[in-house]
Amino acid sequence: MQYTVHHTLARLTLTVLCLTWLLVGNALATAPDDDAKPVKTGVTVTGVIEDDYADGLLLTTDEGVSYMVLTPEEITLEQEEAFHKRSKGKAVSLTGNVFRDEDGSLSLFVNGLPAP
Repeated sequence: MQYTVHHTLARLTLTVLCLTWLLVGNALATAPDDDAKPVKTGVTVTGVIEDDYADGLLLTTDEGVSYMVLTPEEITLEQEEAFHKRSKGKAVSLTGNVFRDEDGSLSLFVNGLPAP
């Protein structure tokens, strides 16, 4: 009986962790909240696409300012990953709206990614 209770609790914990991970991942990959107001609109930011893709697309300027690059739903994960693969470590210019979250982190919401 005790094995079954522990096994059930372990499966429940794993399920909750997986759902949390999926929700956080989806939140990172979507547009900023509808209520959020951009700090700047129509801004072109030039920087280097970071090698690390664990948290998504990161663009860092020569001044050391980092932006999380957010894309619309029309851009598939495969397209974003292909852009990262060909652009990591290279300088690119992206245009979009800049948002600042409650932690002070900056995001650049772009309507599209440069073609290969």
